[in-house]
Amino acid sequence: MIKHSNSLIKRKEVSKMNKMSQIVIALIVFLMLFSFIGVVPGGASGEEDVDKMIETATTPEDHMKIAEYYEKQAQKMEEKAGLHASLADSYKNRGKPFSALAKHCSDLAKKYMEVAKDYKAMAMDHMKMAQEIQKQ
Repeated sequence: MIKHSNSLIKRKEVSKMNKMSQIVIALIVFLMLFSFIGVVPGGASGEEDVDKMIETATTPEDHMKIAEYYEKQAQKMEEKAGLHASLADSYKNRGKPFSALAKHCSDLAKKYMEVAKDYKAMAMDHMKMAQEIQKQ
């Protein structure tokens, strides 16, 4: 009876391991496919696209697309700044051993806000270019 129950337990364990392996493999395949699909359809990245747009921009619409790109970049930088400001607060609340990390995150938050400001200025420049072209 003991031998029978031991072999039954072992079979159940092997069965669980096989199921777990199948789940892990399926998850890996899914993630690989998902990451591949996310990269392929757009072709070029945003930076490559904006680079080409800058080289060929002649219409107000072209400059507005570039301005939109810079606005989106500014928004991303503001989000990163907010995250790092929040992290800085969390580290400050932890006390002295974390003060260096709090300063690091605070400095990053300031830098991200500066970059966001620069992106907004670039967006404004392209909006002005679009307006100038429309006046012609």
